[in-house]
Amino acid sequence: MKYGKREYRLPKTENRQETGKAESGQVSWVLGLFLILFLAILLYMQLQLAMYKASARYLEDALALSNLASAVIDIREYGSTHKVHITDQEQAYAGYCSAVRENLGLNENYEAVGHKLISGKVEIRNYIIYNVTGTKVQVWERNGDGRILEWEGTLGEVRTPGGQTIENTGVYSEITYPVEGFLGITVTAEKSKLVDVVSEYMGEETNEKTEDESGVEE
Repeated sequence: MKYGKREYRLPKTENRQETGKAESGQVSWVLGLFLILFLAILLYMQLQLAMYKASARYLEDALALSNLASAVIDIREYGSTHKVHITDQEQAYAGYCSAVRENLGLNENYEAVGHKLISGKVEIRNYIIYNVTGTKVQVWERNGDGRILEWEGTLGEVRTPGGQTIENTGVYSEITYPVEGFLGITVTAEKSKLVDVVSEYMGEETNEKTEDESGVEE
């Protein structure tokens, strides 16, 4: 019985080196692509975060202006007693709604059209008027479903839904609005603001008096 000879050849070293280089190149390419993708996602998230911060500042200013625009005080009462009271609450709420639409660029249905910071309909969740007289706080509240609540509390104990203590006559409001987030996912954001009407009103009056006095010639 004859046995044939078999030859076993080792692969050439050059081929092994070329294969190793090719695999190493593929790994580097994949890692580079992953790094670029990671940096792109990180940059996009940073831009989204910056947009959210800008949106929060913009909406806070808009709410403050809207609250102040709705604070129509009783001039006669202020002239005789120097008490700042918002006596016509329905008129105040109507003025607030109009100011919100104007300040946020909304249509009659409270929808943002062509707005980069708001991607849908704005809803007014809460609108509250706090009238302070001595140690008493008279509260008029209109919820998002249209219900109106009226009650009275003690100064220093009455707080807004956000936990702020009421010290003077003021207006509080809260809205929700949709924001387009990461990967096109829409989330609902919330913003609230309390405006101290006494500080705002008396501050303007003091400034006007100062300007008038400074303009008087001796």
